[in-house]
Amino acid sequence: MKVIGDRMYMLAERCLSSSVFADRIDPERTNPNLPQIIQQKELEFGVEHRFVRGTVGAAFELADATYLPDSVTSDALLRIALDAASSLASVVGVANELRRHQDEMREASRTRLLTAAYVPRTPNLTAKVRQSLAALRDVEIEIKKLTALFFPEKARNEPWDSKFKPALLAKYGEADDFHAWMNAAWEVLATVANHRHAMIHPNETKSVTIFDYELQADGSLLAPTIEIAHQDSALTKRDVIQFLDAQVADIAEVFEALLGYLCDLNVRTILPQFESGVFALPNRETQRGSHLVWRSIAKDGVSFGAPASNPK
Repeated sequence: MKVIGDRMYMLAERCLSSSVFADRIDPERTNPNLPQIIQQKELEFGVEHRFVRGTVGAAFELADATYLPDSVTSDALLRIALDAASSLASVVGVANELRRHQDEMREASRTRLLTAAYVPRTPNLTAKVRQSLAALRDVEIEIKKLTALFFPEKARNEPWDSKFKPALLAKYGEADDFHAWMNAAWEVLATVANHRHAMIHPNETKSVTIFDYELQADGSLLAPTIEIAHQDSALTKRDVIQFLDAQVADIAEVFEALLGYLCDLNVRTILPQFESGVFALPNRETQRGSHLVWRSIAKDGVSFGAPASNPK
């Protein structure tokens, strides 16, 4: 549970909910029938979903004033994570809705309610996929906002990673495969931005094309697909659901990792004898819904003021 502003947020296995005391809604308590606590479901997804663990779960665990610098407020960090999770939830919701429709079409075909002479249509397919591309772009923007919390921009047009990337490389650049990981993470963000740009500014070199069910020569139906033309982030024709699932998984993982790195790079010194930082639990284990946790360990060779040993 975390308090953000005047609301309490509770992250559970299957949902994220919030609650507020009646005094906030009715300070004078003019309505005696108003419940003491008013609850609201914020997300239909909880820590059983990977994208929730990588956004809200990680933020709930790392938004700790004990470790964060004074310039980074827990509320600001948590709100960014909530916005990112909400955008991803909308994409997952679209993918799940498409799955249900495809299951219905398979069942109709199995029971011969659907024949090769009839090609079904997916309700509002284009609008739903376009909405998802926009939502993924919103998450990419939230990641940049997250970075600006820890590394504020000095100028309005300054690149979002102008301070963050050098700091990453200075601390972790010698680690095996770190450069490859960083390039991959930045590529995920660029691809999300490029796909939305291709959608809203189509021309002869970039565009997004969405295909509904298509009848194949053997009489089978091809599920809805998407194809994106872009000079840097082209996407060959592929299944819409698989595309959305992959996009959610990739950008949620980038959000989680960059949040961990941002916190680790900016951790405050609690005691000089200890070194604090963000650690990843082994084997993708979780603690309170997060794979990332704070940990403080004693520095090697540091004296804690214990009496000197008796030489005899």
